[in-house]
Amino acid sequence: VVAEIERELSTLPDSIGIGDVLAAPFRVPRLIQMRSWTLARLFEKLGLSARVRTILAGQCGDYLLPPSQVSLLLHATLVTAYGSGAFYPRQHYQRLVGALVESITSHPGCEVLLEGEVDRIETRGGRVTCVHTTDGRTFSARRFVSNMDPLATAKLVGLDAFPRSFTRDLTSDYSHGGLSLYLGLRDIDLRDLCCASYTVWSYPHDDLDRIYADQAERNDLSNPWLFLSTATLHSDEPGLAPPGCHTLQVATHASYTEWSALRARDPREYRREKKRMRNHLLDVIEARFIPGLRDHIDVFALGTPTTNERFVRAPRGNSYGAALTPAHVSTSRRPMQALDNLWLVNATAGWPSVAGTIGSGRRLAEQLLGHDS
Repeated sequence: VVAEIERELSTLPDSIGIGDVLAAPFRVPRLIQMRSWTLARLFEKLGLSARVRTILAGQCGDYLLPPSQVSLLLHATLVTAYGSGAFYPRQHYQRLVGALVESITSHPGCEVLLEGEVDRIETRGGRVTCVHTTDGRTFSARRFVSNMDPLATAKLVGLDAFPRSFTRDLTSDYSHGGLSLYLGLRDIDLRDLCCASYTVWSYPHDDLDRIYADQAERNDLSNPWLFLSTATLHSDEPGLAPPGCHTLQVATHASYTEWSALRARDPREYRREKKRMRNHLLDVIEARFIPGLRDHIDVFALGTPTTNERFVRAPRGNSYGAALTPAHVSTSRRPMQALDNLWLVNATAGWPSVAGTIGSGRRLAEQLLGHDS
């Protein structure tokens, strides 16, 4: 079934999204039939055991939804893409970011400005006139593009400035927020323990829906699922860590409501809870994978859903934009035009992942410039 879905998707032009398949019912009957299916619905139809379901849905952390909620079409797209090969930049992601910045600054008059957080967007007559930043600067332009979430952007403008057709489509249904633990390690070879140039998915039992409910709804991370990745083993190129050292990223999901309420109520207790959670995650990693891990930690950082909300204005600390449920996946996901001269490009306006968000911006550039960019 997954192969048939991917085959039908591959027949569609690059400029057509999943939401446009309704215009081609004879070319893509499987997509039409299953556009409202979840992954769990397919599992039920096939009568799969709990263990087989867990294995087949093992990458569900890549969209942070359990099988009962995620779109079958989205899951099929993800697993077939990984099946054809997962890729990592040879010179690490800092080289990709550097190339994007270089491309921007190579054009006369173009700059990348840091630490200039936008805190107000002014409009008049259905058009943006200027944006203001927290450091007191004001920027005017003929066109404006925001890569913040559509809802976050709209709140900076004021919801009453938008037509009802736009505000009606703003979602409050987002993917889960994550807990991310970043470690810098010394004097250890992770290849001898748990990691190589691949991703590790670890689950405490076979009921993925219960795991997601326990962690997001009941804030129970006593026995969490874990994602582990070691970027320093994906490429031999230097740049991420000193010689002989490694990075280790560990992630899971957590309740935005609990973390946000704690931070607002008592910032000191919030920091103490972050420390407790870091130690708990280290306990789990040492028990499951790397005994004595603490002896090799040089640097560390833990991010919560509120960290994501604070630094990238992700509503509810979401990790992948709008929740990738059938309702959201089956709608068109092209760059959104919010006002006459304001466009939106990000994971919610387009698609999540590095390729998804960059693709959203590229399609908008092609649209505005009238040629490939």
